[in-house]
Amino acid sequence: MSRAVRVAAAGVCGGILGLVSCLVGVGPAQADDSPGPAVVDGTAYFALGGWNCSIDPGGVIGCDLATPAAAMNVLYFGTQISLPNVPAIVLDSAALPARPQWNSNGSHTLPGGNPALQRLPATTYHDPQYSITHAGATCQITFNGTAVCTSLGHGFSQWGPVPNGY
Repeated sequence: MSRAVRVAAAGVCGGILGLVSCLVGVGPAQADDSPGPAVVDGTAYFALGGWNCSIDPGGVIGCDLATPAAAMNVLYFGTQISLPNVPAIVLDSAALPARPQWNSNGSHTLPGGNPALQRLPATTYHDPQYSITHAGATCQITFNGTAVCTSLGHGFSQWGPVPNGY
């Protein structure tokens, strides 16, 4: 093997130990061994930061908040409205923005809690840290710690104490 090929292989496979692993067919160890999403009857269940979330086969997203938010800002027809006491968030309609779900009763949480998503390998500083796409819906934690979910032409996010639906 020429020096250029050895250096390229070592870079791709993660250094000298990675080169040995690549040559013998052993993959690199993952720093985070969390199981990722659990799929039950076509619905993906996962933890997104402190939220227990689910995405059903139709792309409907719901998240039970670990601690209810005092309020949620929702954008209705260009006007932001603050809605109080938010135990969960739902995004279930192409006609309506994401909004509080007061009757969730833990419906987005598996017994014992939802599994954490695996940390993604970053190629740039702005890549998301965690992400899942299921049934056309996407949820992620961005590089700056913002939780963002999108589906059905709408979405919601939280960076700070108040979630925002749009």
